[in-house]
Amino acid sequence: MSQAFVPPTSVEIRAEEARLLRERAHGSARSVFILIALIAISLASVHLYREALIWTCLASVMVAITILYARFWLHSDDTPKQVDQYLIGHIVISACTGLLWAKGAIELASPTSELQTFLAGLFLTSITAGGVMAGTVYRPGYLAIAVCSLLPFGLYLLFTMDGVLRIYGGFILFYLSFCFTTNKTASQKTRDALAAKLVSRQAEKALEEFAEAAKHQRAAKRSLEAIRHDMAQPLLALRNFLAEMDRQASSPEQAVLVRQIRLALISQEALVEELSNVEQPAQEPAQAEIDVADLVAQLDDEYRPQFAAEGCDFTVDVDLDVIESDRPKLERILRNFLSNAVKYGASGGAVRLTVYATDTESLWQVTDQGPGMTQDQIQAVRQGEDLPATHSGRGLGLGIVRQLAHELDGTFEIKSSETKGTQVTLRLPRVQIETPQEQAFVLVVGQETLPTMGAWADLVSSWVWKFAHADTCEDAAEAITVLGQVPDLIVLDPAAGQTFSPEEIGDLRQFAPTTRLLRAANTDAQSWTQDTIELPRREIELRRALERSLQNNANSRAL
Repeated sequence: MSQAFVPPTSVEIRAEEARLLRERAHGSARSVFILIALIAISLASVHLYREALIWTCLASVMVAITILYARFWLHSDDTPKQVDQYLIGHIVISACTGLLWAKGAIELASPTSELQTFLAGLFLTSITAGGVMAGTVYRPGYLAIAVCSLLPFGLYLLFTMDGVLRIYGGFILFYLSFCFTTNKTASQKTRDALAAKLVSRQAEKALEEFAEAAKHQRAAKRSLEAIRHDMAQPLLALRNFLAEMDRQASSPEQAVLVRQIRLALISQEALVEELSNVEQPAQEPAQAEIDVADLVAQLDDEYRPQFAAEGCDFTVDVDLDVIESDRPKLERILRNFLSNAVKYGASGGAVRLTVYATDTESLWQVTDQGPGMTQDQIQAVRQGEDLPATHSGRGLGLGIVRQLAHELDGTFEIKSSETKGTQVTLRLPRVQIETPQEQAFVLVVGQETLPTMGAWADLVSSWVWKFAHADTCEDAAEAITVLGQVPDLIVLDPAAGQTFSPEEIGDLRQFAPTTRLLRAANTDAQSWTQDTIELPRREIELRRALERSLQNNANSRAL
């Protein structure tokens, strides 16, 4: 299982900043109360008892508001809008607190006492120093308290004091600009740390989900193994019983019945075998040439007795000889169509299986006249949703059909009416390649034998094509001269350790300038190479590849 980690959004980071502000509210309050007490003592020391009392009360109220605001406003399940509202409120409270700090510092400052004025400035710089350190949270809130406290105090000193105190006011303003710049870096580091923390949470959650999925997967695997084992035993017993029934069959009717049971048993054994591949990675369909008449005859033998038992007329109309597809998957789809027709459509009196082809696709249809489906049910099937309980079996089966059709590069369609019945259709792509010439002339240069299919000569000759072989390009040129006929296709299939140089191919081209060349993928030559393929491992695939190149050559000559 793979998990893609998405970078945290600004909304998520703001929510994390709000959470940290809430968590740190009590700790910050303790430090602030110490400063409140120090300023109150400083004011009382210069006989400003009234100011000290007012300062203590107002500052304490602001700290209490901050604590209560953090405690009762924000919750873990708040929406982004609520988080933004909380942060705006935090900025307002911070600004009011900063103004209150400035008021206290201004009251403490005195043109006749430099020590007292320096002490007031020290209190303000101390309370705002945290914003320039690592770990500062939420830059707008810090700037609100820093600007509202340092700016008024600095301007007050600059315009009302003289001498060194005026210079001290300029220092306070310089310190504010320093805080503004430094806090930007510190805040960014904090945001980066929060982003890393959020990604870490994603990783932890993904690991937990992976562990849980692995646990369920192991349990499912054990269940599948148990089901497969339990199903295999009765199937083996049925096979033994069938063998005995086959020996004791004394009439043609009994022989036909045994054959039908054996077909059904083979189908069940194939399904049990597929349980072994449930956890395997998805594989390409096992393409093979299918005799359509044989496939339909097998299904006819299996399902005609079932329709007859329901009093239903079952007809088959096939206008297709051969198709290349994955037969087990195609069988599963058609069995699903016919099984549903037995369950839901046979009561209509007639079921028809139709197979035909167009130039581009083959169509496999099962039509019944039984009770159809509502438009809501059809829409649910098309969207892969479950049907109500009365149709759950059909819904699940058609969901499997949709997946199998996709694996075969085909499509599944359903049309149904509550009064006229149901028609299900499987559309599969159909590539029809026409051989350009009835007796194409193929010249193979290189090895004489294919590892999986035998001699080139035997293969090509069995297709009623003309064939010639040459070990090298030079021998091929000589063969063309001797035979007096230019090949329709030249296949370069080098033997082990053999290569064809561009010069050799260039010389050969002089003898067959209009011939298309089919080059095996392991050939090093780069000249005169219109087609390059990995030579297929099966005869039908090899013939199709050669036919495509012959067709391309004929099209090129026509141009």
